Formats: sequence, C-alpha cells, structure tokens
Amino acid sequence: MRFDIKSRRIELSAQEFATFRPGPGAGSGGAPWRAEAGRQWHETLRRQAEAEQDGWTFERAANCEVQALGWTLVVTGRADQWREAAGAVRIREVKTIGQSLPRRSDQLLQRYPHHFLQLTLYCHAARLDPAVRAVQGEVIFVDLTSGEKQAVPLPATAEADLLKQAETIAAHAENRRASHARLLCLPDRLPFKEPRPEWLQGCADLDQAGMESTTRLLVAPTGFGKTSAALRHGLGLLRGGRAGRLLYLTGKGTGQLQVLQELRRLAKPSELRALVLRPRAEHEVEGLPDDPEEIRRNWARAGIDPQALLEDGSNLRRIREIGRLAGVPPWDITKAMLAHAEVVICDYNYVFSPRNRAALENVPGWDEADTALIVDEAHNLPERAAECLSLRDEAPDAADLAHELVRHRAPEPWIRATQAWADFLARLPKADAVSPDDRLEAMGHAETLAELAANQPFNTDDLTDLTRQGLWNAATWSDRLEAADLGWLLWSPRPGMLSLDCLSAAKATGERLLKFGHALLMTATPGPRGALAAECGLDGDALAKVDALASWRQGAYTVAIDGRVDTRLKTRETHLARTAAALLRLSQEGAVAAFFPSYKYAEGVGKELADLDPKADIALQPRGLGPDGTARFVEDSLNRHTILCLILGGSLGEGVDMLGGRIRSAVIVGPALPEVNALQEARRKMFANDGVEDAFALAYVRPGMRKVNQALGRLVRAPGQTARVLLHCRRFADEAYRNLLSTEYGDPPVLADDEEFARWATRS
Repeated sequence: MRFDIKSRRIELSAQEFATFRPGPGAGSGGAPWRAEAGRQWHETLRRQAEAEQDGWTFERAANCEVQALGWTLVVTGRADQWREAAGAVRIREVKTIGQSLPRRSDQLLQRYPHHFLQLTLYCHAARLDPAVRAVQGEVIFVDLTSGEKQAVPLPATAEADLLKQAETIAAHAENRRASHARLLCLPDRLPFKEPRPEWLQGCADLDQAGMESTTRLLVAPTGFGKTSAALRHGLGLLRGGRAGRLLYLTGKGTGQLQVLQELRRLAKPSELRALVLRPRAEHEVEGLPDDPEEIRRNWARAGIDPQALLEDGSNLRRIREIGRLAGVPPWDITKAMLAHAEVVICDYNYVFSPRNRAALENVPGWDEADTALIVDEAHNLPERAAECLSLRDEAPDAADLAHELVRHRAPEPWIRATQAWADFLARLPKADAVSPDDRLEAMGHAETLAELAANQPFNTDDLTDLTRQGLWNAATWSDRLEAADLGWLLWSPRPGMLSLDCLSAAKATGERLLKFGHALLMTATPGPRGALAAECGLDGDALAKVDALASWRQGAYTVAIDGRVDTRLKTRETHLARTAAALLRLSQEGAVAAFFPSYKYAEGVGKELADLDPKADIALQPRGLGPDGTARFVEDSLNRHTILCLILGGSLGEGVDMLGGRIRSAVIVGPALPEVNALQEARRKMFANDGVEDAFALAYVRPGMRKVNQALGRLVRAPGQTARVLLHCRRFADEAYRNLLSTEYGDPPVLADDEEFARWATRS
C-alpha cells in the first residue's frame, strides 16, 4: 500500500484493500504453509472448473478505482475464476479456512468479511465495463482439513460494505497526510542547553552526508551524543518531507528506553507519536480471549483509541493494563498503535528476521521507501543479522510440539511426523558438523512436515502461539536445509540439538538496508577501514561516512597492560589470586568496574576476593536484568566502594550510560574472545578461503577487542571525566590486540611485575 499525499492517491492490492483493519487484528499475517495449502486448493478447484468446459478463465486481472473522502484508491487484483457470456459475468473467489463446513452463511459473512470485500472489488471492476449487463459473485470456502466446500453469494450490502471500507482506508490515508503535515511543523530543538561545538559540527556534517547519499555511517566516540545527533538528523528528514516515518533499531531494552528519553528532549508526545516495540512475549496476559469477533466487540466496548494512547506517551505497562481490563490482547493494541506511530524504536530482528519483520511489514500503510532507518551499535548488526537467519531446534521442544498436537487431536500423520522429528533430534550426538547420513535424515523429516503443511493442513486456531510457532519452524527447516550452501553450518552444539547457522549475512543485510528511503548506521567501534560496510553488504564508496571527534576524550584515560597474568582459559586458574589482589588494591580509592568474559570467570574471582578479604563489597551483575533492574543494580553498587563484576558485551558493557564519571578504576580481565566452537571455526575457515591474511584475528580477536573498546568507552562520557584502566592480560601487549585498541587510549605501558603494578596504581 502506497500513499501519494500530494495527489491524494492510494495504490494497493485487492488483498490489502480487503484485509485493512485499523483496530484489533491490524497487521495480521499468516504462516507460510497456510498460503501454500491455499495455493494447492486453488489448483484443485481450477482443474475442476476446467473440466466443466464452461468458459471459465483463471487469475483474471480485475483493476478499478474507488473514490472516497477526496482520495482515489487505485486497486489491482486477480480474480480466481471468471466466466463471461452474453454480457453476464460470474466471479468465484476461492478461500481456504480452518473451520469445519458447512456453516450458516451469516456466520461466514461475519467471520470472514475480508473475503467478501475482495470479491466485491472484482465484481465492482466488472460492472465498470459498459458491455457488462449483470454480475454475480460467490466465495467458495474450502475446509483445509476435510476439503469440504461451501459457496456463499455476495450479500445485498456488498457495495455499501465496499464504500465503507474505502472510506476507512481513505480516513487512514488522511490521518497519514495530517501526520506528514504536522511533521513539517516539528520544532527544531536542541537536546542540550549548551551543545558542545564538536556535537554541532557533527550534526552539520551528518546533514550534509544525508544530501550526498541515502546510506551513511556516523562514527563517533562514546559520550559524543550519537543518539541525540541521529535523532535530530532523523527528525530533520521528517520535517523536510524526505521521510514519513522514523525507525530506530537498538538491541537492548535499556537502550530502547534511553532512546525514547532522548527523543522526548527533541519532541513532545503531542508533537510526535513514538512507540517502543517490545517483544510479543512481554505483552502476554493470561486469561484474555483469542476469538477475533470477541476481541473486536471488547475493543469497541472499551473505546480503545490507538492515536490517543500514542499522544499520551503510553508505555507497555499501561498497554498491558488496558488490555487486561478491556479483554483485548495487548499485542493487538500495540499493533494498532504502530499504524499511527511516526517513530518506532525496536530490536534489530523486526527488520532482519524473516519471521519477526512481518510485525512491521503487515502494518497498514507501512512503506519502507518512506521510512528513515537508524541502526544503533551497528558493529553488532552483522552478527545479529546472521542470528536472525539461523535456525535451532531441540529434542524436548520438538517432543512438546508432538504432545500438543496429540492433546489437540491433530491428524495422525502430523503427530507421527512431529514425533519422528523429535526422536531424530533426541538421537543426535554433539558434533561440530552433522554427518551426511544425519543431514539426509533431517532433510527427509523436514520435507515430510513441509508436504503435510501443503497437502494435509488442519485447523490450528485452537493451538497455542508456541505450538503454531513450532509448525511454522517445521516448514522453515525444509526450505533452509534445501538452500543451505557453503555460507551455512549444520551442527549439533550439544546432544539433542540441531542448529543451522548463517556464517555471513552480508548480502541479505545489505538488501534489507537498501530498501529503506534512508539508512544511518552508528558506531563507536567501526573496526578497520571499510570493514563494517563490507560486513553489512554495502558498497563502501556509496556509504557517506561522518567521522565525529571529541577532543576532550584525548588524555582522559590512564591505561596500562598487566603483563603479569595470562587470562587464557587453560591458564587463568593459576592467576585468580593475583586478579583478586589487583581488584582489592584498586578498590581502596573508589568503586571498581571489573569486566569479565564470562560469569564463570567472574564467580571464580569473586570467591578469591572473599577469601582474601571477607569484608570486601562485591557485586556480580545478575543474569537477566531488565532495564529497571539494571538501573537499581548500578545505583546500589556505586553508593558503596564496591567491586562491580560485570560481563563484557552485556547490558553494562555497552548501551548503558550509568558508569560515566562514577568509576575511578576499570579492569578488563582478558580480551573476551568468542568461544572456540564449530561455528567460530567455520567462520574462520570461510575467511581463510576468501583469502583473508589473518582469519583468526577476523573471527576471534576483532570481536573480542570490540567489546573491550565498547566497555571502556562508557567510562568517560563528558569533559572533565577521567578513568584509569588496567588491561589485565599479557595478550593485550601483542600487536594483533594492541592495534585494535582505540587511539584515545594511547600507547599503554606494560607492567611486568608486582612492583611496577604497585607504582602505577599509586601514581595513577
């Protein structure tokens, strides 16, 4: 669906016209196997119509224009079956459903109004032909499970229903037009009372880059103000009419809330409608109805207004409460709000995951070409995009799926196939690469499930979301295994688990980025020149790069390399006591942030600390902290002279601004290289086959040092702040590691013994 605001013209398909819903159910999408099952039945009924030899044609183009509220709706479509004779036209539209047939016609009209709207459009198009005297239409419903068919003619209200739907779509388009007009009047605020000169210069450079290229890269150190600069740039695109919506991607919940806070310094909720899109699982409230008709009634009874909720700045907590009281799933409320949101803040997977991106793509009026995309922490994008394309399944989950199908009395072939898949997974041993025999067996099971989805579909409406997701994955496995080539690794990370991992998603990532009208990538750690562009599948020459500087960061760090210890996995146990002693020494003058590569390592050092000084105040970053929990943990810890044991790459390693200026000392306990496993080794071999000079550094060292630079960057975020940093491993002195340190950390000296460490700790 595309809106041309200037000419008040809407271009859309017949299906988009018929399924448009601004309220509950907005943006709904079906599983791909349901579409395949529908295609199969279309072919079956087509062959039957051909056998009638009664002049039927198929997939007949049926286009028309409909006027509503000053807008012109240009609708294109293809009618399933069309017969024309002596000025009389008869049209059939074939629709597969998951309910048993036959049913009362009025029940089908009420449950599936969109099917009749689509048919009405085709009949309307036929009537526009002066040679046509009479038009009849009927929807042929097909029960997916039994194949039972039922024909239902168009109701007498069909033309009135069509006009009402056209007015609903035109009203939404008018809302979008009003939104564009309001965006043209957005205030041009500054987020700071006295912006730093380098920030103002960076904003000017970014705006200039936006005139040169639709894709750009902002490289700026932590503390520069990248988020506010990017948001101001994005709002400038909205204000200038160069985009109608802003989509901001960031990976962590804490980061998403901070983005919203920054946005509110630039525009109030009444001026700009913004929404943080959290995962569907966080919306779940037990005991709510799942019947679409009941949900629509409850919605109308409660008078839920998505636009008003956006203007009030409603958060997920309030949406959940409204949904609980109204008897409406909160996810439906959020999806309806998305259609009116001018700024959406969410995770990467809503753009790069084939499964999750439907949440945005199915939003009425969603147009990526009219959207400005901002990707925060873009150095994480290559890995996250690869994860979005990867698949994983475990024997217990597959067994649960089979059990659920038994409980819901699914067809016996489905139960046998899912149980066979679960049994196959249960037999898999841990393996760095699945054997050829197991690969063939996996493909056989997946193909069986895919064939069942197409040829023996059944009603899944009563299944849980988790079970339906399992069925979706079943069809996906078949497609992915068939298409997997040298860019994929099929392996078993542990017994009973099958994993198909994408080694490089560069091509798919670049294709997704280029679909947007504007794309801005942001990072403080881009790596070697041109590396990030290549990893994101972009042409480095076409990528407008803005290098923003913050001179006040130079000299703010006092850094040394602790050559006394070796934190590699095979030797770290022998150095735990020395690590603990170093942390105790540095904590004598204030809070210390110690960044570890793993929880196990942090816990081991914590035990040593407790043995050395039972009174030592130690705080280990808890697992699974949400945004509120992270803030409380930091505040509680920093109020004391605490040794904070944090995890490199975790929520406190990047994306959180609570440590700047509040930490006297930081210790990086090793460079946090990725775990040596089959996946990383496959990537290393892929780089080597591509002719990379140091494939190990590309697969292991660069990701590890990026986490180090990210963690250190959080410690100095404003002029006048300083931090002393101990790089606690002799590997940091190696050229391969030292060269990847940010230049602002200077040329750190290497502390060779305890005396040199003591002098450095005292002097710095």
